[in-house]
Amino acid sequence: MLAESELVAAGLVGMLAPYRHRVVVDLLPDEVLEEPRALAGVDLVLCDPFTPGPGHEARLLAWLAHAPGVPVLVHTWQTHASAVERALDAGADGWVAKTAPAAELVVAVEAVHRGEAVPAQAGPPAFPGLSGRESEVLVLLCRGLSNSEIAEALFVSVNSVKTYVRQVYAKTGVSRRTQAVAWAHRQGWTG
Repeated sequence: MLAESELVAAGLVGMLAPYRHRVVVDLLPDEVLEEPRALAGVDLVLCDPFTPGPGHEARLLAWLAHAPGVPVLVHTWQTHASAVERALDAGADGWVAKTAPAAELVVAVEAVHRGEAVPAQAGPPAFPGLSGRESEVLVLLCRGLSNSEIAEALFVSVNSVKTYVRQVYAKTGVSRRTQAVAWAHRQGWTG
């Protein structure tokens, strides 16, 4: 894993722990961006070129264009076609949304490692007026998960989930979970 915060890296390691017999996750130092030989022994790089930071996207996309023969899977919140296209055009071998369940991420890692292209998958619906995280919370809410279960799935606190749920309610003009589910269905969610 490259250019992720320790928090994201720890969450991903925890999320993939049940699959440790299939994938091993290590956080790569940012130095590999300047010294490609530091990738010796790495089978695949998982990165998100679209995380916030001055020049982060340009730097990682430029690195992707010259990555030394190591397959790269983009793992990002950005589900817009233009972002996916930029990453794939820069040289990424595949793309998977950060909202994908762990099993789907493992399948994508294994496919890219075998040399297969992982096409841009649909990711979570980008509900109109909601952020990516709010959309993700709404999808999990629609699937019947409790606040505690959503917090566990997203590696955030229950209070954070409550905040996201309140934001979803405010932005969609609803006041109950069932109304939020109905709103999501009216927006085309069929999950």
